[in-house]
Amino acid sequence: MTPSLRQALAAMPARQLNLVAIGAVAIVAALMWTLAIRAPLAALRQQQIRLVSLRAAQANAPAPLPAATQTSLPPLPAAPAPLALIAAAGASARAAGLTVGGAVPGAQRSIAGLRQQTLDIEASGSYGAILEWLDGIEARQPAVGIVRLNLRAVPEEARRLVQLQLGAYEAEAKR
Repeated sequence: MTPSLRQALAAMPARQLNLVAIGAVAIVAALMWTLAIRAPLAALRQQQIRLVSLRAAQANAPAPLPAATQTSLPPLPAAPAPLALIAAAGASARAAGLTVGGAVPGAQRSIAGLRQQTLDIEASGSYGAILEWLDGIEARQPAVGIVRLNLRAVPEEARRLVQLQLGAYEAEAKR
């Protein structure tokens, strides 16, 4: 404090000095209110309003279905064994008029909670026969999907060569 301020305060009567001290405390309290306390209180009020609106929305929501009437997804069909899939794919290829050049079981891997067993097949035939064969595989084998398909023309012939990779999928066992 400067000496002149100290002398001015000492010269004041006690009553005025008390009023100045109370005024200074009131000014500091008002500054604290505007700077430090008001913003968190406003945020608290907004959160309380949001909580009330969420509770009202929850009260207006339809009641959940009882457990007995809830629908669940049907179980996945069983994936055929690799040898059974080779036999089925070969039989359907011959029935469609294709010549199977080879079928080899591929890698087994885990994808998104499913176990995938691949099967690589090479066959040749007309475009219509290949299309019929692919439709037959998709219709008769619900747990089998086409992973990769490469179709190219055989030079000097009306036949097409197809390299197909099938994937048989089944759910992984829970551990």
